[in-house]
Amino acid sequence: MEIAECNGLVAGWLALTHIQSNMAGKLEQALQERHRMSLKEFYMLLFLSDAPGKKLRLQQLESMVGLSQSAMSRLVSRFEAKGCGAMKRHICEEDRRSVYTSLTPIGQEKVDKAYATFQSVLLDALPERELTSLLQQLIEAKGHSVDS
Repeated sequence: MEIAECNGLVAGWLALTHIQSNMAGKLEQALQERHRMSLKEFYMLLFLSDAPGKKLRLQQLESMVGLSQSAMSRLVSRFEAKGCGAMKRHICEEDRRSVYTSLTPIGQEKVDKAYATFQSVLLDALPERELTSLLQQLIEAKGHSVDS
């Protein structure tokens, strides 16, 4: 692979991660200001909301939210400590070592309100043209590196 081709691919990747990082910061700020909720907490509630029975094993949430086991456990504990009643933990009847986390009706209401904020920030701040152009550049750079 030519260095120039690689630089285009790497530059595109860095630009994409820059956009993602900026958007994550804007989403985090809006969720904190309007709902006193972190972006990771929002993701946790969103994934629970979409899950069958509105419950998931902690291990499933770890991979979905992108946290380690200890970080996920701390996140759930901190969220429960807020005392808002949005989630409950249950021991799995089939495997007593597994813990389920479920969303309560209060939690569903919280995630619904936060979802509206999340979507609004995405619609207002996502640089659609820049992102479309950048993705096209990445696809072309990858195509050139495959041909080499």
